[in-house]
Amino acid sequence: MLSRAIKNRTGHRLWGRALIVALAVMLFSVSLPARASTASGDGAETQQDKEPAVPEIPDTVVVPDPVSLTVVLRKSGAIRQMVFNIWLEATNKQAVGVIEQRLPKVINAFLVDLQRLMYRDTEHRFETREPGKRGFKYTAPALLPPPPPKTEEELAAEAEAAELAKENGEEITKEPPFSPFQPAGNRYFAALQNKLLRTAQGVLPPDTLRSVQIRMFYDFWPGDVKKR
Repeated sequence: MLSRAIKNRTGHRLWGRALIVALAVMLFSVSLPARASTASGDGAETQQDKEPAVPEIPDTVVVPDPVSLTVVLRKSGAIRQMVFNIWLEATNKQAVGVIEQRLPKVINAFLVDLQRLMYRDTEHRFETREPGKRGFKYTAPALLPPPPPKTEEELAAEAEAAELAKENGEEITKEPPFSPFQPAGNRYFAALQNKLLRTAQGVLPPDTLRSVQIRMFYDFWPGDVKKR
């Protein structure tokens, strides 16, 4: 009887230990997916933080409505309708309000320039190109993404360099504010942007406008269909 009791107690202990081990294995297997999901979530957040910056229009850029222009050639009576998407880049945020206030005068000055310049261009295209091949479309290069913010070490190094230059009686030229605009990929439109910039600067106060950007241009020649 005593041996049977000992065997029963031993069996109960072994069974209890086996049950505890099984429960521990079960709890461990349940906790693994939760840990894995948490780790993957942390990795996703880290990866998201490292994603490249997306190009955006800075708050120093004024985007007016598209400028429409119609040219009618005197001799032939040919008609060319054009649309310009023109943006104005201010030198700083304070200058944006000044540009917006005088925007109608700036656009009128643009139209005077464009009417004269595009009349010559329309004459040239009408005389040198066949019907159906006179149209043209221009799209500016894509915007550049903003640079990453400077680290504390970089800011401290810049402050130290400025202080040292001040002690030596020197002056450090500040970096120009970031601009998302790449150079125009077309020389004609690059020259046209410079012309419009000088025109707008004649209407606006000094040091107000940084650049004029033609973001898109397209034209339409009504009735200009190549004869079969």
